[in-house]
Amino acid sequence: MSDSASPTVRMAQGVVSAIRQEATRAYPHEGCGALLGPAPGDVSETLPLPNQEQGNPRVRFTVSPQDYLATEASADSRGLSLLGFWHSHPDHPARPSPTDRAYAWPGLLTLVIAVEQGSPGELTAWDVPGPEAPFRQLELRVDPD
Repeated sequence: MSDSASPTVRMAQGVVSAIRQEATRAYPHEGCGALLGPAPGDVSETLPLPNQEQGNPRVRFTVSPQDYLATEASADSRGLSLLGFWHSHPDHPARPSPTDRAYAWPGLLTLVIAVEQGSPGELTAWDVPGPEAPFRQLELRVDPD
């Protein structure tokens, strides 16, 4: 991501399609996955991750420490970086919630996709520019495969 006032996240159409498919599959629960790429803001693939949330998977997602470490190892082995995570909001807008902010890490992307009645909708990109900072919306540019 650039340091301009409007950072941009780039991803291929195939990545967006994979996120939409996995978010639809997870409905009515939140789906989630990792975002991998060669450089910050340049997402080249997504890996679906099981939502390990036991309490309320309809409105929360949890990635296990084992899945997180395996994802980082997979990215590293292919010369990629773990850039962040996406998750779905079933029957809710593609805007981060206060819970999302409480668990967001500075330096990692957060993508949120709305899924209305099982149909994937808007996809938005966010980051947290500092430990106490609120989410900042990023421009999302989808490139052809």
